Amino acid sequence: MAFDRRVRIAGFVAALFGATCAAAAPPDTRRDATTDTYFGETIADPYRWLEDTSASGTRAWFEAQNAHARATLDALPGRAALRQRLLELNTADTRIRDVQRAGDRIFYLRRAADEQHHRLFVQDGLGGTPRLLVDPERYLDGKPTAMIDYYRASPNGQRIAFGVALGGSEDSTLYAMEVDTQKLLGAPVPRARWASPVWRFDSTVLFYTQQKAWPAGTPAADLLKDSRAMMRTFDAIGNATDAAIFGRGLDAGVTMDADDTPSVDVSPVSPFALGVVQHGTQNEQTLYVARMNTLRSGQTPWRKLAGPERGIVAYDVRGEWIYVVTNEHAPRYRVLRWSLNDPRPFTPADADVVVAESARVVKGVAVARDALYVVQQDAGYSHLLRLEFNVRHGKGRGRAAPAKGAPPPSKPAGVARSTEVRLPFAGTIAGLVIDPLLPGALLRLTGWTEAPAYFAVDGKTALVTRTSLLPPPRVLFAGITATQTTVRSHDGVAVPVSIVHPRGQPKDGSARVMLDAYGAYGSSQEPYFWPSLLAWIERGGVFVVAHVRGGGELGLGWHRSGFKATKANTWRDAIAVGQWLVQSGWTTPSRLAITGGSAGGITAGNAIIDAPELFAAMVSQAGFHDTLRSETGMVGPSNVAEFGSVTTPQGSRDLHAMSSYARLRDGVRYPAALLTTGFNDQRVDPWDPGKMAARLQAVNAGAVGSGRPVLLRVEFDGGHAGGTLDHMVDETADVMAFLLWQTGAPDFVPP
Repeated sequence: MAFDRRVRIAGFVAALFGATCAAAAPPDTRRDATTDTYFGETIADPYRWLEDTSASGTRAWFEAQNAHARATLDALPGRAALRQRLLELNTADTRIRDVQRAGDRIFYLRRAADEQHHRLFVQDGLGGTPRLLVDPERYLDGKPTAMIDYYRASPNGQRIAFGVALGGSEDSTLYAMEVDTQKLLGAPVPRARWASPVWRFDSTVLFYTQQKAWPAGTPAADLLKDSRAMMRTFDAIGNATDAAIFGRGLDAGVTMDADDTPSVDVSPVSPFALGVVQHGTQNEQTLYVARMNTLRSGQTPWRKLAGPERGIVAYDVRGEWIYVVTNEHAPRYRVLRWSLNDPRPFTPADADVVVAESARVVKGVAVARDALYVVQQDAGYSHLLRLEFNVRHGKGRGRAAPAKGAPPPSKPAGVARSTEVRLPFAGTIAGLVIDPLLPGALLRLTGWTEAPAYFAVDGKTALVTRTSLLPPPRVLFAGITATQTTVRSHDGVAVPVSIVHPRGQPKDGSARVMLDAYGAYGSSQEPYFWPSLLAWIERGGVFVVAHVRGGGELGLGWHRSGFKATKANTWRDAIAVGQWLVQSGWTTPSRLAITGGSAGGITAGNAIIDAPELFAAMVSQAGFHDTLRSETGMVGPSNVAEFGSVTTPQGSRDLHAMSSYARLRDGVRYPAALLTTGFNDQRVDPWDPGKMAARLQAVNAGAVGSGRPVLLRVEFDGGHAGGTLDHMVDETADVMAFLLWQTGAPDFVPP
């Protein structure tokens, strides 16, 4: 069906624009006189009508734009060969991710080399035979695509809960299943987006989060309001009853806003339940605590443990103890311990110090049977600490945090021995797999030039051995290396930079550089293995990541110096890296392209506005651009914590200053641009990149001597991310072919 539709659209665009597709102009786009006034400032929004994506005329516009992009990209001479190479690279090896251990079983999502999507498997131990549990295609329900959004195994490995989303929407339906019989338990749960399922110790109770059922016509920005954490209890034959146990208005002692997201978390090694309140995209959480045996709908005696001001971004529990990662008085984070039996709210000054703040950034903690495992990051690379539990320790009340710069305690609280686990290579711990009932750990380690592999950490010796979960890779980055450096930004701040390139790459300006930058939510762009990158490097390319402000590479301060009022530092850092790449001889402006996805669209879009002469091209994949209007989307309210709100004077000024859509200027010759979107995307609404494409097409058409293409690629069966193997290969082929064309690769210049 997808092929038939593509032929139909290609025929439509050929008739509309003629045979010379690569040189044809994009479809005309209607402008209107819509304006908004924000605290006295009037701002034009001529493409507001594109926000109504349910209208037939709007859909037709997106189809025409995609047809134009499709015809243009398909006409590039080298694209077909590039796509074939990408298909080879992405079907050479089996992919495994999201591994979980439960009892004597190991669960994981696997995509074999010749398969289109990940499926859920289980096996007994590391040497067991894989058995298929869930194929998402069984749940298609008439939709073209389905994917497993999340899953959670019960502590004994006898049951699983999993969410399936259709068409890339992330609007998951939650299911529960018996592992041995594959029998579904209870009725499916709709509106289970990001449900965070977790099982009670006896595997008879499932906790999950569900969105409220709103009537048709409810504004998109209200659809995630007033979600609730639910408790599903299964009887002996698998029937289920549900009760709301944590949410706004349920208990007098619990306070949260309508846009907050509640969830309940439990562990098989603790008698306590935690009520977790996520405040949009803010990393710092609010925590409540109650005894697990007191959980009742509307009657749970929740006690507030900590608010977001305490800086808790991660935690795990063991018995009465909670181990928290906090940034309060510790911009690079530290690990503290607190007794859940203590009736007082959590107070860092009175907590036990387990891992003091250091030059490394603490990324997370996990409780295993033998030890507390702590992941740290230093200069972009991961480190793993194993802190063996001391069963004879006391409560240790009153231990204060050491002064910044002071050496850590010789024996952290509650720990008999602290060991740094020696990793087999410098890279990223992209997954730490811990079962609190089992000793040791599994970890997924990867790097810029090292394919992912799963390693077992011995629960007694901390020795690391490679497992057979993933066979040795066939895609190898032989002759390719990664260089780490720093570049001074506009204000003198040193910005970390990662460069993946062939060994001996000449500094003669010949490289075609793909400069990628993100910089939001405190998320780090850590080393990762991207098989498709080999196709770019084989064609004279170099890949560069600018670890710009707004990310989390250097801790809380790095994040806070690139959000809201300081957001401009994010794209100014990227510009500084681009200028350095030219000055250092890596490339030239005619061979330099900038890319960004999702929130990275803010970075890439504004970089070409402030430095249009520096870049040959820009690619924004499902990117934010019209930040003044993004608050009206489904996840818009959750982004207020990161970007601000148009309902306040300061917020509207900040959002205007980071809106590349609003900042585009007539008469400027901007770089060529490819913008992508999924029509079912509910994180970055498709109208956002659509409006940016329309505005940029109009500006470039009117700029003297421009003629630079602006394409809008639309995946009508897709969402924000994910999708089938073919979807991924097609989009990567389009992105790379477009950049090779715009940076002058001879095989990609159309006649």
